[in-house]
Amino acid sequence: MLYSHEFLLDLLQKHFKQKRQINQIHSLLITSCHLFLKPSSQPSKWIKTLLYNTLIRAHLNFGNPYKSLLLFTYMLSHQAPPNNHTFPSAIKAISPGEATFVSVLCSCSNLDGGGCLYQGKQIHGYIVKNGIELTAFLGTALISMYGKTGCMDSAFEVFNGMSDKKVCTWNALMSSLACNGREQETLSMFEKMRVEGFHPNEITFVALLTACARAGLVELGLKWYQAMLPDFRVIPRMEHYGCVVDLLGRAGLLAEAEEFVKSMPFQPDATVLGALLGACRVHANVDLADAVGRRLLTLQPQHSGRYVVLSNIYAEAGKWDHASKIRKAMVDGRIRKTPAQSCVERF
Repeated sequence: MLYSHEFLLDLLQKHFKQKRQINQIHSLLITSCHLFLKPSSQPSKWIKTLLYNTLIRAHLNFGNPYKSLLLFTYMLSHQAPPNNHTFPSAIKAISPGEATFVSVLCSCSNLDGGGCLYQGKQIHGYIVKNGIELTAFLGTALISMYGKTGCMDSAFEVFNGMSDKKVCTWNALMSSLACNGREQETLSMFEKMRVEGFHPNEITFVALLTACARAGLVELGLKWYQAMLPDFRVIPRMEHYGCVVDLLGRAGLLAEAEEFVKSMPFQPDATVLGALLGACRVHANVDLADAVGRRLLTLQPQHSGRYVVLSNIYAEAGKWDHASKIRKAMVDGRIRKTPAQSCVERF
């Protein structure tokens, strides 16, 4: 007999302090597959989160923090989104171990809305309060978390307070600066990184090229791209080619961007072509958009965003028949535009 999510959640809450009953209900949840990812028959968005939260807190109360953390990792792998009630229990279950803190911070960074910053600060506070050493990897995770939420002062505070920095630490700060409109500081950090004897890697150049693209520094960006292999022995990857296309496209150099794509040593992926299509829309190049857009639709026939951008380009150019055909293709292919969402966090 299969029990519903709601029925088992009610049982969990009724028998929250009874270990034997909790273990039995946990077994029923597993045999009923209510804790696993089942795209075909999903319950309400948060029901699995509530189930996992209750189990995590119950096992923590039973003095079994290892099982609580194990459930937390299962929760992430089966796409049950953590919420404001998840992380306090996960923090309590942590024994001072670097890998666990890094994992929790990384999952926290992927939270939607303001919950990311709130929970990240709770974890950071726990680290400071308990005198846990801020290693290179733990500090990097904190910098990345603060960077994703736009708290660059806090990111710098962590960075400056670290005695042991590695290349990944510099990369996290540079990437955060580049994504928060502080491109010149990204370039300064790159120079400082080299002065202090750190060797840039692939991720360093993604951050550097992103900063150049957003600041409109075409010549400087091309200079660093061309120096990657001969001067730093870093082989350009798809991400770097995408950054250069973005660099040229933002500056309106669409012909150069198109030639650059043609000169690539491998076929461009959707990110590279997507950057070129976005530039076509900004600079109203309908002919190039038509060619690039059709290649993108071949690569990603179910990606609603590609259809919408291409349709909008046609519409803005007054080519209503072309726009209508793209919209009709979406309808015929049963492709729906992903609806926008707003998130309000309550603390």
